[in-house]
Amino acid sequence: MLPTPDVSFTPTSKSELPSLQRQLALEHIETVTSSITDPYCLYTDGSLQVDGAAGCAVFSPDMESPPGGWVGRRLCNHSSSTLCELYAILDAVSLVCQRGVNAAIFCDSKPALHSLSSVQPTHSTVIQQILSFLSLLRHRNLTVKFLWVPSHVGLRHNGTVDRLAKEACHLPPRGVGRPLSLTCYLSKVRSAALLPVRRRRDAERPFSISITHYESVCRHKYSYRRRGLMVRRHNVVSARLRLGYRPPWQVARMQGEPPFTECRLCRAPRANTIEHYCLACPTVRHLLPRGLPLDVVCRHLLNHQVLEELLVCHPCFGGFK
Repeated sequence: MLPTPDVSFTPTSKSELPSLQRQLALEHIETVTSSITDPYCLYTDGSLQVDGAAGCAVFSPDMESPPGGWVGRRLCNHSSSTLCELYAILDAVSLVCQRGVNAAIFCDSKPALHSLSSVQPTHSTVIQQILSFLSLLRHRNLTVKFLWVPSHVGLRHNGTVDRLAKEACHLPPRGVGRPLSLTCYLSKVRSAALLPVRRRRDAERPFSISITHYESVCRHKYSYRRRGLMVRRHNVVSARLRLGYRPPWQVARMQGEPPFTECRLCRAPRANTIEHYCLACPTVRHLLPRGLPLDVVCRHLLNHQVLEELLVCHPCFGGFK
């Protein structure tokens, strides 16, 4: 009978501050590794590039590197991100089995770790291989524990393996490789279907005010409200702040002025835009930062409770009816 993997998760989420995520991850790593006798720490990661190139990597700061050093391996193009992570875990348990040591294996993919104990996993072949190695390790009385750690929060070795996985996407493939699963083929079809849109967007990006604004503002993730007063109003204005809302008449450069284009607060003509509300409207100017670019003011509103207080005093802020 195949064993059930010992998996634990850092008690945090992506909504927390990166510094807090990092601190909780370090504490969790210390707790788990202290429960293993003489453990070796292995970090795993998978990478899937925009063009479909895929790779995975393993890195250990305290284990002697394999012949050739810590180098990832190239996977079949258009492999799913979860499959890339699972192959990294497979390489890690294989290495642990070769060395005959106790280990803690760190992974930043929850779907990959959940699939290890799934009754009907999507990538059953690679999971069966992982479980077979774990069964052999258990037969040798060796301990292997898996830990989920958050990504991109400043964990040094996690950043190293992330770099190795990305570099592996540019390596030559090893042999023929295993056939892709149905999920991977569907991802490949979806990627091919969206390729013309992606190319058009890339061509428009340098000249598009909306795309430039969105990419600047959304470097950080923001969540919409689910409850509370004026939920819909708050979420609509939040979306307009993210997008740098420009009405259709402005985007299309229409001649003449439609009747709905005046600011809903100060009644300035042709001023029903986020740029006017955030930078020029005299009604709310005293409530907002001055002398800053539009994207900075938008991030200020999205990061704080200022927007909620602003909408209570001025419900039409942002052009909301």
